[in-house]
Amino acid sequence: MGALMTGDRPVAPALVRRWREAETSFFGQAMADPDMYVASLAVVRGLADGLTDVTSEGELQAADEARGDDWLEARLAAIDVPHADWLDLDRARDAAFNLRLGELRVEIQTRTTTERLATARRAGEAWMVAVDGEIGLPGRRIYRRVEIHTRAGVALSVWSERDWSRGETFWLEVLRVDPETGARVPSAAPLEEPAPFGDHAALDRALARARRRHGSAA
Repeated sequence: MGALMTGDRPVAPALVRRWREAETSFFGQAMADPDMYVASLAVVRGLADGLTDVTSEGELQAADEARGDDWLEARLAAIDVPHADWLDLDRARDAAFNLRLGELRVEIQTRTTTERLATARRAGEAWMVAVDGEIGLPGRRIYRRVEIHTRAGVALSVWSERDWSRGETFWLEVLRVDPETGARVPSAAPLEEPAPFGDHAALDRALARARRRHGSAA
């Protein structure tokens, strides 16, 4: 998702896979028990809060090597959550690293969107793709795509998630954003509320309509 900062090196793919697999396993054990799931979220969030000093992917990979059992025990002592026997704390640690990785990539994406919007405007492009790929939320994998109009202050936000019973559903929401930065305008209501679509073809038709409707206002 998005570009990395100049000079930064991405986390090794094998390490990303380990973190993601640990996250899936850690939260999978708690899906059937709401209290357990809430506790799992709190533990991973608390551990990830101990990684806020890490500001690049290269630093995060180095932290994975440097922050072992002593760091884990110190962070757990600071988290006000019962550490039940069912918690696999090694997997919780890796899930926290995966959470911080997702946050870093969002932060990097936010910093680069302003520059990319300016470049797209200079090139005469009407729409710029700001986000296109998988994002990680605790225990969930979601695909997200965001297109921003380079002058109108409008973003088309698409996301999808697979449900075991209903299959994959796609959603489209139209948002008001700052035309210079692409950041959502605080407290602004959506220009179009989230609407579900059952397949790619229906979503593509809705996207085409939204581009015509909101792009023509620029």
